[in-house]
Amino acid sequence: MLLEARKLDKSFNGVYALKGLDLSLKEGEIHGLVGENGAGKSTFIKILGGVYTKSSGELIWNGVPFPAEFGPVQSRELGINIIFQDHVLIPAFSALENIWLGRPYPRKNGLIQWKEMEKAALKKATELGICLDLKKSISQMTPAQKKCVEILRAMMSDCKLLILDEPTASLSDKEANLLFSIIKNLKANGTAVLYVTHRLEEIMALTDRVTVLRNGELVSTCDTDSTSQKELVRLMSGNEVENSSEMEIPRANIHSGTPALTISHLSSADHIVKDASITVHTGRITGMFGLCGSGRTEFLECIYGIRRISGGTIEISGKMVKKPSPVDSIKKGIAFICEDRRRKAMIPSFTVEENMNLSSIDHYSKKGIFSMGAAVSAANGMINALKIRCTGTSQPACELSGGNQQKVVFAKALLTSPSIWLCDEPTQAVDVATRQQIHSLLRTQASENKAVLYVSSDLTELLEVADEIAVMASGKIRKIFPNKNLKPADILACCYEAEREEVHEDESI
Repeated sequence: MLLEARKLDKSFNGVYALKGLDLSLKEGEIHGLVGENGAGKSTFIKILGGVYTKSSGELIWNGVPFPAEFGPVQSRELGINIIFQDHVLIPAFSALENIWLGRPYPRKNGLIQWKEMEKAALKKATELGICLDLKKSISQMTPAQKKCVEILRAMMSDCKLLILDEPTASLSDKEANLLFSIIKNLKANGTAVLYVTHRLEEIMALTDRVTVLRNGELVSTCDTDSTSQKELVRLMSGNEVENSSEMEIPRANIHSGTPALTISHLSSADHIVKDASITVHTGRITGMFGLCGSGRTEFLECIYGIRRISGGTIEISGKMVKKPSPVDSIKKGIAFICEDRRRKAMIPSFTVEENMNLSSIDHYSKKGIFSMGAAVSAANGMINALKIRCTGTSQPACELSGGNQQKVVFAKALLTSPSIWLCDEPTQAVDVATRQQIHSLLRTQASENKAVLYVSSDLTELLEVADEIAVMASGKIRKIFPNKNLKPADILACCYEAEREEVHEDESI
């Protein structure tokens, strides 16, 4: 065994995040780690990374106990590297500069040997099957390329255990497949991989063994070949949970409803969105799918007023919006659930109550006097309604699990009483139960005659939840499919055909 955790405990203010955990990892294996939000996965990997100190128990590395003084430096010296869901890179630096961060630069006569550094990085990239322009800045790279940079940086040292936390959360299927081939190369070279994700199909396809945590305790460790997605969901939740792919979601009548949001020939000032048109009706969920770089996120940002528009029109319930802005959008009943919750949707250091009331703070003020009691009462109502796991309204949001943070983001939106929902990857990196809660919440909103525009990179999810699916490619809405007997191949064929048309248009120009 490369790593063994024995009776591992970790508590915060008397509350256990991990309790009596026994877990082992073999050399050169891909080991899955799953559990609902708050199950203890992040706590465990932060202990391995030296970010948290264990409360009690043992950690054994190659048969030897971990050093008494154990922090991030000691973790890396052992050969443990963690790649978190959020990229830890310097955007203005090149890929090469980021790869060498924290490592001594080779020098000769006082001069940095850049060519030697590039040669070493390219050699490692070739070993792992990674193809990158090392001189390109991080700010110009796709999410998949950034992930490759982080993997290269980790593997430049003697990495024996690579921990990947939700590695495909922001990747397309094509990019995810590239990542999987890199992970398999790591395994072939003897590196152990701890793979933490909510995407159970990836666990089944990629891992050798899988460990399930629930409420900070070990539920089961088994060979992946001997289990199933349905069984993992049952172990994670403790109940017989119906597989979401088997659930029958009632469809709205797409010929009913009134236009809530009418977008005509919309273009962004940066030319990412180009002449896009769509009508989103009340009473239904309109899904939106597109390949990486299609302009889906930018399209929602234009509507909400975050991104500057250069042409086209936006109508809300038949009334023209001349110059959209976030403040005006909230007043007009638009809620925006953005993709990057930690950087754009919440303030992690603020409390649960403060985050929930960020967009509706005016509701609790009268004649310049703020009613804290009313604000706390509203927050408590949302905690109960959305079943948010927290110690109370005064707990900092950064202490919550990812899924519970996302519920706080939804609570913030609900407290503004929206009539139109713009959702960009709303279930990214949340567990199965939370994902179903979010789907149910939005379906309820649609049944109450609200309009929902739902962007997702997960085609299976869109086919589960949407009444119709719009395909976006190269900044334009190409086609809208009613979700009746619709197959993933139909959507993908439309995406690729649109890309080919765009290439032919560019060549003719």
